[in-house]
Amino acid sequence: MVKLPKEIKSIKGSRVFEGEEIVKYGYVINEDKDGELYMPIELPYYYGVYLRPPASFDIIDDSREFVNGFKVVQTANLEYAYVREADNKLLPYRYDIATDFNEYGYAIVGKDARVSWIDRNFRYFNPKEKKFIEEYEIGSYYRFNGFLGVNDFSNGEYPLSKVYCLGYNNAVSYLGIDGKIKEFVNYDGEIIRNDQSNKNFSYDSEDFNDLGYAKANNEELILLSNGYYLSAKDLIGICEEKEFLDTINSRIEKQELAYTKFLRDVEEKTTTISDNLSKINNLITEYGIGGLELKKEELMSRYGDAVYKRALTNPSFVCLIYNQELPAEIVDLELFQSALAKRGIPSYIDNEDNVFYYNANKHVKQKK
Repeated sequence: MVKLPKEIKSIKGSRVFEGEEIVKYGYVINEDKDGELYMPIELPYYYGVYLRPPASFDIIDDSREFVNGFKVVQTANLEYAYVREADNKLLPYRYDIATDFNEYGYAIVGKDARVSWIDRNFRYFNPKEKKFIEEYEIGSYYRFNGFLGVNDFSNGEYPLSKVYCLGYNNAVSYLGIDGKIKEFVNYDGEIIRNDQSNKNFSYDSEDFNDLGYAKANNEELILLSNGYYLSAKDLIGICEEKEFLDTINSRIEKQELAYTKFLRDVEEKTTTISDNLSKINNLITEYGIGGLELKKEELMSRYGDAVYKRALTNPSFVCLIYNQELPAEIVDLELFQSALAKRGIPSYIDNEDNVFYYNANKHVKQKK
C-alpha cells in the first residue's frame, strides 16, 4: 500500500493502456520535486468503462488529521474517501487519490487516470464544460472526465492552479479560486487588446511563481496572474523604456565605451604630458628607475608586468602610475572580450600576468 505524502503540490495521471481486460495506470505525485512518488492502479476495463469495485465503508487508514472540515481516509478496497468533521460521517465519494481541502475550499482528486479539483459539495471541475459539475452515475460506476494533471494554487494576490490535458490540443489552462478558467488579455506595452484574449496555452507552459507570473508557450509569452499576457519581446521593450532592465547588449555597450575612453585617456595623457616637463622631471628625480624598482611589487600587482616594464622606459607612464590615473577597475573584461569577439577584434586575457591584450598591443590590468 502506497502512503500518500502529507504535502501534495501536483498530481499527474499516467498514460492509459486500453484494450486489455486489466488496465494499468497510475499517478505521479509532486512531479520534478524531491520526494516524487508514483502510485500504480489496476482496474478491469470493459467497453470504455473502468469497472471499479463496490464502494467499501470499512476504513483501514484513519491516521490523517481534519483539515478545513474534512479528513482523507483510505477504505478496504484501497480507495480514498472523506470523513466530514461536523458529524464524523464517512461520505460516499471514492477516488484513486485525494488531498486535503485547501483554504479556498478545493481538493485535488484522481479517478480513472484523470485528475481534477473538487469543491466542498464534491462536485468536480469538468474541463469540457469548464465548470464544477456533479459526477453522473452509470450503473454502479461514476463518469469522471478530468485533466491529465493538476497543480496546486500559486501564492500571491491572484492564486491560480495549472490544469493541463494531453490530447488533440495539449492545452494548459489556469483555474482561479472563483472556480473559473482564467482569461488573459493581451497587453503590448501601450494598449490592452480586449479582442485578443486567451484561455489556453501550450503544454510546456509553467506554473505561476511567487512573483505572480508564468512563462508560457515555450517562453514566448509572459502571463501575469492579474489577467494580462504579453510577449517576452514586449516585456523587454517596456523594461528598457522605463529603465528597469539593463540588458546584456547595453552592458556590453557601456563596457566598450568605458574601455574605449580609458584607451583614449591613456593616449592623450602619454602624448600631451610631455608639455609639462617640470612635472616629469620632478617625478623622475623623486622616483627615477630606482623609485620604480622600490615599488616593483606594488606596481606589478596593481597594473601588471607589462605596464611596469613599459614604465621603465616611458616617463609619461611614470606620471600616470603615480597619479593613479590608470583606471584598471572600470572594465568587466570577460564581458568586453565577448563583445570584441563578436566584432572580430582579437583580444587575450593573460591570467598569469593579469594582463588584458586588445588589438595585440593594448593592455590593462584584468579586473578582479
